[in-house]
Amino acid sequence: MRRRQQKTKQAHYCLLVNRQAANYTLSHVKRLIHAIKKRRGAFTVLEPQSAMDTLKLAQMAAGVAKDGRAGLLQTRVRGKVTALVACGGDGTTNLVARAAVQADMPIGILPLGLHNNIARSLCGSDEPEAALRKITKMGYRQIDTATVSGQMFFGSIGIGYFPELMALLDGVRPRFAFQWAKLGARIAAAIRPRKMIIKVDSFRFEVRPHMLQVNLLPYTASLNLNPASIFDDNRAEIIFDVGADEKDLSEFARQLYKKKHLYGPTVRLFRGSAISFQPAMGQMLYLDGELIELPTNVVEVKIGPAKLKVFC
Repeated sequence: MRRRQQKTKQAHYCLLVNRQAANYTLSHVKRLIHAIKKRRGAFTVLEPQSAMDTLKLAQMAAGVAKDGRAGLLQTRVRGKVTALVACGGDGTTNLVARAAVQADMPIGILPLGLHNNIARSLCGSDEPEAALRKITKMGYRQIDTATVSGQMFFGSIGIGYFPELMALLDGVRPRFAFQWAKLGARIAAAIRPRKMIIKVDSFRFEVRPHMLQVNLLPYTASLNLNPASIFDDNRAEIIFDVGADEKDLSEFARQLYKKKHLYGPTVRLFRGSAISFQPAMGQMLYLDGELIELPTNVVEVKIGPAKLKVFC
């Protein structure tokens, strides 16, 4: 991807800090502030109290608030906000990124969550120290965006296997391949696959998957699902299993962790720009690190025309 440089006389970062993030520490935020000051930039720190508050404050900071309020009091003294920074995990990044897309404004990511899939995918690391250097250098890339059931996402969505995996992890990330394998087998044994109709562009087929995942970026739940992903080509990867059993999905998780998995007859990977699947009503949907209940039976994934600018 071609890297671009943000051009501005006075950088003003708005840091949206999630104190509830799994790996939040004040010292990481302070080091980012110090790095901004060192480059003679301005900063504003906001600490939202909820997901809705995060989105509203990000929109206000970007000057695109839907309630009619444009901008923050701090902009009168420090100048217009030139970039938003999500200080948290994938859920925080998703909400801040929505406002950034609306404003056509770059976003930085200070990864403080458990998995930090978006930061890992784009920057090759989820180390906060590495992230703050990328944020203050202001070099950004443009990546694809997509919507599902009216909600925007930037990393991945999925039903079945990965929502179950996220529920089981519950704040702990396994360190060894055999632990991922045990989780994979446990999930496969618990899921009762149902027949689904999947459409990828003009290709339509029926399967009974334990897992159905749509990815714009490689990482999901700290596992590198599609390392050859192209971030800005207006296409997504759809990953699903065909006739897999408990042993197959146990091995799938183990190989993903060891970065040795090759897609084939049991777990397949297709690419497309228009993806839909049904029926899905009532299932849990994994969306950029959050779990939500699907409100519709037909799920349509649409790659959006807008791009997200990310410091990386």
